[in-house]
Amino acid sequence: MTDLTKLFLVSLAAASLTLSGCGNESGSSNAAGQSEHSDHDGHDHDAEGHEDHDHDAEGHEDHDHGDDDHGDHGAERDLGSVTIAGTTYRVSMGGEIEPSATVHLDIERTDGPEPAAIRVWIGDEAGTGALKSKAMGSSGDYHADAEAPANVSLPTSLWIEIETANGTRESGSININ
Repeated sequence: MTDLTKLFLVSLAAASLTLSGCGNESGSSNAAGQSEHSDHDGHDHDAEGHEDHDHDAEGHEDHDHGDDDHGDHGAERDLGSVTIAGTTYRVSMGGEIEPSATVHLDIERTDGPEPAAIRVWIGDEAGTGALKSKAMGSSGDYHADAEAPANVSLPTSLWIEIETANGTRESGSININ
C-alpha cells in the first residue's frame, strides 16, 4: 500500500469513529426518519441566561421550577409600557444598572400581534458599546438578560427591537432612571 492510501484509510477510520458518537441516543425517530428530541434532553440549545428552556406549562414534568434561579435577579421594578410595530409591551426589570452589570427583563405582550423576535440592549439607540440580547419565550411572555455597557451612566434607556412576522424591524425605548 502506498503512503497516500494508508493516510486516506486512517483518516476515514478516524472520521467514522468520531461521527458514530453523534447518533440518536434514545433510538426514536419520526416518520421522516429524523431524530426526535426535546429541549429538555440534557443539553443546552442556547447558553445565555436561562434561554435553555421555555416557560410554557407543557413539557416540564422532568424538572421543578422551584430549583431554577428565577428569583436571583434582584427586586423587580415596573418600567412601564411601550408600543412598537403595532404591539404594546409591559416591561419590568430585575437588577440595578451599573457599568457592565447584567439585568433581567420580563417583557409581556399586552396587545397586538406576536413578534417574530425581540432584541434588547441598554444605552443609546445605536447600541454604542452595548451587547444586543435576544429575548426568549412565547405566547406573549418573554425573558431576556441585558448587559449594560462599561461606560453607562444614568439616566439611560432600555431599547427594544421588534422583528415582525414579515421581517421588518422597529425599535423603541423606555427610560431607566
